[in-house]
Amino acid sequence: MGSKKVIALSGGVGGAKLSQGLANVMPPEDLTIVVNTGDDSLHYGLFVTPDIDTQLYTLSGRADLQRGWGRSEETWNAMDTLRELGEDVWFNLGDKDLGLNLLRTMRMARGDRLTDITADFAKRFGLTSRILPMSDDAVSTQIRCSDRDYEFHEWFVEARCAPQVVDVVFRGSEQATVTQEVRDAFDDPALAAVIVCPSNPYLSIAPILAVPGMADLLARCPAPVVGVTPVVGGEAIKGPTAAMMKGFGLPVTAAAAASIHADLYNGYVVDTRDADQVPEFERIGSGLAATTHDTMMVDLEAKSSLARSVLDFARKIGSS
Repeated sequence: MGSKKVIALSGGVGGAKLSQGLANVMPPEDLTIVVNTGDDSLHYGLFVTPDIDTQLYTLSGRADLQRGWGRSEETWNAMDTLRELGEDVWFNLGDKDLGLNLLRTMRMARGDRLTDITADFAKRFGLTSRILPMSDDAVSTQIRCSDRDYEFHEWFVEARCAPQVVDVVFRGSEQATVTQEVRDAFDDPALAAVIVCPSNPYLSIAPILAVPGMADLLARCPAPVVGVTPVVGGEAIKGPTAAMMKGFGLPVTAAAAASIHADLYNGYVVDTRDADQVPEFERIGSGLAATTHDTMMVDLEAKSSLARSVLDFARKIGSS
């Protein structure tokens, strides 16, 4: 798309894969990634923001691709010491990860904004794409289940997503504000596309939309908004998306995933394995344009191929 600007709305692992693909096929300095911070929480006295760190590690080539989270070539001395001393360790942070979270916590205690801290970390990691928190204000994703309420990581990590979800609540979202940096990105006259990455619609995209003013920015954005399916062949690419859709009474299909935030999109990318669902998109909202591509992103070539397809699709929608 030449020198045109692109915004990606993203969660962690799945979204970061597409972020990396986008940064690889366009000038990375023209890419802004607005990241979910509803997963942010305190662990071991440190402020941890997993989705932002996943973006930082993935885009800079530091992510552990085998494990699927955290940094590569990690060591675990601190966690081993906690266990040795009798601590029940169910949330693991590697030693390198601890160092980053320690500095973030120190800087936040001094009054620095999460946006500025993240920008400094990205620069240190050699990144030119902008990684922006959805807000500098605390928003906490709470999981309401049939047995009780859970903090996000308590449900996601300790309980392994087993308790059935009844509702998802974003505590603090009413008081949160969109940062000026996010507003400026949406108001940039060079903005050519907004890409909603294949992240969990309930746990990664919904928290972003829960920040007052964010939905308005998307609604009045003149650039096309294109979503990428998190569901392939009746299963979630990663994480609990499928189980949550079933729990909320939805079929596990790309069309159903798109319908969760139907008013958001001008177009939607479906996996080639689900090409038979494309006609269903005409019945979503006022009729949603859909196209197909391999969305599995197994390596950088696949990530880049999907990114090109998404940008081409956005360009086509924008010129129609």
